[in-house]
Amino acid sequence: MTLIAGNNTVKGTVNEEMSVEFALKMGKTLGTFYGSPIAVAVDGRNSNMMMKSALMAGIMSVGCDVVDLGMVPTPLIQFYMVLHPEIKGGVTITASFSGLDINGFRVMKSTGIEDPIFEEHSVEEILNHNTQVPGLDVGEVYVVTDFTEKYVDYILSEVDEEIIRNAHLKVCVDCRNNVVANIVSNILMRLSIEFITIGGDSSAVDEARMVKLGHVVKGQGMDLGVSLEMDADHCLFTTAEGTPVQGDKTFALLAQSILSFNKGNVVMPVNSSTLMEDVVKQSGGTILYCDIGEQSVVRYVKENSAVFGGDIFGCIVIPGPFCTCDAIEGMVRILEIVAKKGPLAQLVEPFPDYYISRASMEYPDDQFPELLEKYKSSVPGVKVGISGGVKIARANGWIIVRHSNVKGMIKVYTQSDTRASAEAWVKETIDQLSKL
Repeated sequence: MTLIAGNNTVKGTVNEEMSVEFALKMGKTLGTFYGSPIAVAVDGRNSNMMMKSALMAGIMSVGCDVVDLGMVPTPLIQFYMVLHPEIKGGVTITASFSGLDINGFRVMKSTGIEDPIFEEHSVEEILNHNTQVPGLDVGEVYVVTDFTEKYVDYILSEVDEEIIRNAHLKVCVDCRNNVVANIVSNILMRLSIEFITIGGDSSAVDEARMVKLGHVVKGQGMDLGVSLEMDADHCLFTTAEGTPVQGDKTFALLAQSILSFNKGNVVMPVNSSTLMEDVVKQSGGTILYCDIGEQSVVRYVKENSAVFGGDIFGCIVIPGPFCTCDAIEGMVRILEIVAKKGPLAQLVEPFPDYYISRASMEYPDDQFPELLEKYKSSVPGVKVGISGGVKIARANGWIIVRHSNVKGMIKVYTQSDTRASAEAWVKETIDQLSKL
């Protein structure tokens, strides 16, 4: 594969296109763009020490200092940058839910705000960047190891710790790597929760991984299970009976809870389920739609002073001095709701099922507008323009065709009242686009 660049991320296969040479050039580019110092963190991939060494060498070679935060997920580097506004930029070495042979860079501006750097600067521009300072002016590395407890204190300050402790919950946590597991274990021990941790078979929080988690939860007699994505920015849950809970139902629970005492704007992407829309309206909230992607949710929450935001895939954004897509905070908030109101299965049972399917296809960016117009004129239904695409209403659902956040890709999403029809609509749409 070639390097794949999104708004604020770039990733590729390790020791192929995602090489140490690219990491070095990436470091030089970030140091030149942001200045000194720059915070660096990594997830649990075994290639990260190699990639971090090259990245930091590049940053230092242009005269910038590095604040090395070690192995922590993205929410923690953002938390640190909020506490230290003197940090000019940040980068996490992670490919999130991609396979372990894939790695990449996720880039942030001051105070941890995700930076759409790859919209403004191409990969080719980065590869051509080769400036450096004289040897006596190179930067230094400052290692930080004592800030995770402050993050844990903050997360626990946002919930009623005593109610959670008194519920005597038993939880199974699926963490793909020890970077997340260490922090989650710290939080659960402080909440006096009995827990076990397991390691998923894949980086993605996918259906197979959730089913496996459900088997462990049911077999061990736990109250619920939670699976946290490798970079701790998405989480999904299972009931005590081992049934996976769809992400829109987690969103609905949190929206109900937050809007019960704090009415306001709630942010959701245009591919959100009908359940999410109905619950926000019924709970007295105002829906604000944003583009697809967790960073669009984060940005809209901040820009519109929203009280909550999230998506169908387990992205949870709860505003405050520290505002990001944080699966660890999402986990703790759900634990509080269960402790107050009862078993997770009972809480989500009233919610109807809506099934969302998705797929993608490669297509040149400059030719997509023409293809989109052909598609819109060839299909029936009420058409609503969305950023970079179109949403088409059907009697029992909808279809979205849009330009992906990843260059050179088209995304298709569908919602229907059955899984089979949602998946069939995706296949039909991809086939139709291919023919056009």
